[in-house]
Amino acid sequence: MPKNILLILLFIFFKVSSQKYNIQLYNTDNGLPQNSVKDIIKDKYGFIWLTTENGIVRYDGAKFLVYKNFPLNSQRFTFFSGNTDKDSIFTAGDYGRVILIHKKFPKVTAPSKRFPNLILKDNINYFLYGSNYSYSKSPGVYFYMNFKDGRYYIKENNLTFIDFHSKNEENLKIRSIYKNIPRIFTIDEDLFYIDFSSKKVLKIKKGKIIDSYDAPLLTDIHSKVFWSRINNQVLIQNKNIFYSCTYENEQLKISKIIQIDKVKGDSFISVYYDQFYKRLYLGGSTEGLQIINFSDFVTIKRPPSKPESVFYATLPYDSSSVMNTYGEIYNRNGIVKNKNFRNTVPFFMAYDPSGNIIVRKDDDLNIYTETTSYTDYTTVKDFSLKDFFFDGEKYYVLRSKPKKKGTPDFSGVFEIYRDRSFRSLKKRFLFDNEPTKLIPLDQNNILVGTIKGLYRIQTETNRIYNITGDKELSIRSIIKSKDGNFWVTTLGKGFYLLRNNRLIKMPYDLNNNISSSHTILEDMKGFFWIPTNNGLYRVLESQLLQYAQNKSSKVNYYRFSKDSGFNTNEFNGGSNVCGNQLGNGDFVIPSLNGLVFFNPLKIRSYYPKNIYIERALIDNKEQCFKNDLHLEQKSNRIDLFIDVPYYANPDNIVIEAKIMGIQNAKWESIGKDRKFSISNLGYGKYSLIAKMLVSDDGKYIYKKINIIIQPYFYQTLWFKILTFSMFLLLLFLLVKWRINFLQKKNHDLEEIINIRTKSLSTTVEKLEITKTQLHKEIEQQKKLIGTITHDITTPVKFIALTAKEILSQKEFDQQRTEKILDSIYKSSDQLYNFTVTLKEYADIYSHYRSDKTEVYSLYKLIEEKKVLFHAIAENNNTSISNLVEENIMTQISKNILAAIIHNLLDNAVKYTKNGEITIDSHMDDRNIILRISDTGIGMDEQKIKYYTRLQNNIESEKLLLQKYGMGLHLVLQLLQMIESKIIFKKNDSGGTSCQLILKNKKDD
Repeated sequence: MPKNILLILLFIFFKVSSQKYNIQLYNTDNGLPQNSVKDIIKDKYGFIWLTTENGIVRYDGAKFLVYKNFPLNSQRFTFFSGNTDKDSIFTAGDYGRVILIHKKFPKVTAPSKRFPNLILKDNINYFLYGSNYSYSKSPGVYFYMNFKDGRYYIKENNLTFIDFHSKNEENLKIRSIYKNIPRIFTIDEDLFYIDFSSKKVLKIKKGKIIDSYDAPLLTDIHSKVFWSRINNQVLIQNKNIFYSCTYENEQLKISKIIQIDKVKGDSFISVYYDQFYKRLYLGGSTEGLQIINFSDFVTIKRPPSKPESVFYATLPYDSSSVMNTYGEIYNRNGIVKNKNFRNTVPFFMAYDPSGNIIVRKDDDLNIYTETTSYTDYTTVKDFSLKDFFFDGEKYYVLRSKPKKKGTPDFSGVFEIYRDRSFRSLKKRFLFDNEPTKLIPLDQNNILVGTIKGLYRIQTETNRIYNITGDKELSIRSIIKSKDGNFWVTTLGKGFYLLRNNRLIKMPYDLNNNISSSHTILEDMKGFFWIPTNNGLYRVLESQLLQYAQNKSSKVNYYRFSKDSGFNTNEFNGGSNVCGNQLGNGDFVIPSLNGLVFFNPLKIRSYYPKNIYIERALIDNKEQCFKNDLHLEQKSNRIDLFIDVPYYANPDNIVIEAKIMGIQNAKWESIGKDRKFSISNLGYGKYSLIAKMLVSDDGKYIYKKINIIIQPYFYQTLWFKILTFSMFLLLLFLLVKWRINFLQKKNHDLEEIINIRTKSLSTTVEKLEITKTQLHKEIEQQKKLIGTITHDITTPVKFIALTAKEILSQKEFDQQRTEKILDSIYKSSDQLYNFTVTLKEYADIYSHYRSDKTEVYSLYKLIEEKKVLFHAIAENNNTSISNLVEENIMTQISKNILAAIIHNLLDNAVKYTKNGEITIDSHMDDRNIILRISDTGIGMDEQKIKYYTRLQNNIESEKLLLQKYGMGLHLVLQLLQMIESKIIFKKNDSGGTSCQLILKNKKDD
């Protein structure tokens, strides 16, 4: 027999009704990128991480941060591996690449040398085994695991261990894989094997079985074992109950975690148990993530046969139960007895000095006697009791009565009776408003609360003092704490400390829920428990007293809400007893939906431990940083994310932040979105300081980051120094100039005369140049006009002689007549062309004189001329190609250049048939080279020599207008006017090329 000990179940099993939990479901509708949660872990910083088939998710208890844009072909991930304590968490990607989660952020990296996702041994692939139910369960898949001493290879019917140091191999013949899932799990460095055949759990060390254990839950084939090596957790699901398995003192120990009645789906593939926060995370294959939150609060409802579970006044019945006004007795497990009090009012209930229970039935009192076990009762008629207490033999009674019969308005009566009979009246005090609460202040003073205020009655002098004065307060309850302080709760106005006949208002919580406080219960640790219309609050009395002394001191309220185990956040007040403390230490508070039981000493406070400021949203683009955030002034809005891993009620996260470096910096409360927004900061270095509450006693932790906003160049120190230096230099030069001005004042007039003289000389020089140019142009014009006059004589004379011959002859034959008329036509046409050309020249010359410099596109000018000659060229079956560069701009006189191009293009079109005319250009220093080339009949060498010689000697060369026409002569003359030249060249393939060398800018 091995030294086995039967597993001890440490968890105490309660009834299902007493085991409270809250389930939150997350899927693609509310945060997850995909509904298959493969694995769940918690890193060393406190963040929960999930793997899905559409990315990796970081969860901080409030929101999901999804990472799915990795440079991988697939965003599908399975289980985690690595070491959380060393901040090295891995999950496999595609093609051997892995994702490393380090310092709270994931990135693609090379595979881990210690934990590669896949290794090869004996031509067999072995996958890393780090978690079950989170990988493909295909048949024939083998696994490996690394330990400090060696490596295990897991095959279907064999477990092999190879020692890292000795290289020795141990083979264990066991059925390692069951239904394609390994039966193996680890706890720390201990390896265990579930043997279904022997119903044992075997402990294996270096490939050998060294111990065995009875473990019915682990060996039950209906159990699902969820094992995660990186979490070092073994969790068991058997039907609807979850257990945890640990190994302590050489024994396996199983503890019950939770029994779940209703959980969405049961296809869980990953489970994580957060023992600190008492939360169970269930990852489903299709249902997303379910978070089960356990509660130390127990809420009991009335039986289904009873009306709604609205509770008001209750009294302790024994050490673990309470009774309500209907005689129903409840403990943590539900209703246990029922005394069947009938037709009672739910707002009043009390014990008298004899232990009898007093309840109200309409305006009457029913007093159930303790001696009959509260079955018999006596009645006191017309006695609408609101509250009372007794002191020795005296009864102090507070009751209400209608101001007028049948109206809802009530007045109050405070009465003192000599005995317990409610008949021996000693004193009576009247109030205008309905009373609510009564409590002795000291031996001679009584506090009375009404729906309008708080009063102090001095019984010896029979005087009533209004403590609230002009301020109206609807008093809910008056409580005397163990240290003798009196606390007053109100409806809608918060709660107060009564000190020296003065009410000191306590601060509100962040959501102002404390404004409607029902009562105060005080525990043994000095905490006040305050039920409200929206949650249960806990606060240290010492903080409240410190606030009463110093209003700048901080009061921290801890809120418990519906996710803590309540059926509703609304607790009930308005009765004489709004909460009880039982003999076993439990507090019991009535709510709108059930009675809430809890032991205040066992309720934990959950505060965050760490705060991280490492992400910012800058103009809608997220940026990560470490301790320094560098910004530009052009950024309009910056949102700093304050990341806090916290998995309890988010209302209890208290974070404040402020920017240091600006005037009047104040602490600002950070909302639930956990963002701090910055805008309109000038350049410079600032510091964001955030503080977060981490304990009930008001301890804070702080986080500081630097915000560096770069200045514009004109805001830099060097620019300011340069500007200041320039100013000093300017000032120096100004002073120096002033001195020089005074010293050379007498020379200024002479300098002015010299300047004017120089200007006059320049003007005269320009006039001389203009005169020379005019003379030159006049000479050219004279020469041109003389040539024209000379050349025009012949056709005129010929026309005159021909006309004379016609007049002298009386008869002409037809052939002679046609010849004469043809001669007259040709002579007249030549004369006409000479005249037109002369007119064009005169117009161009006139425009050139008045031409203003303008910049225009040479390409567009050519296009205009191309359009003009297009029809003629097309009629000759000739194409015109404009290859001039479109970006060439010129200032040459547009009229002159247009006339030159017109003449050249006119000649090319006239003498080119069935050919091509090409116009192209290029730039050469300050000149534009424009070439017009055609494939026509071309110019003969004699003409080319003539025009070349004429261009070089235009002033002295004789013009042969009659022989060669006016066109090219005019072109040469116009080229001289714009200081440009033309080169004629015969093409090898026929035709002529005219290359214009145009000076692109006119000289001033």
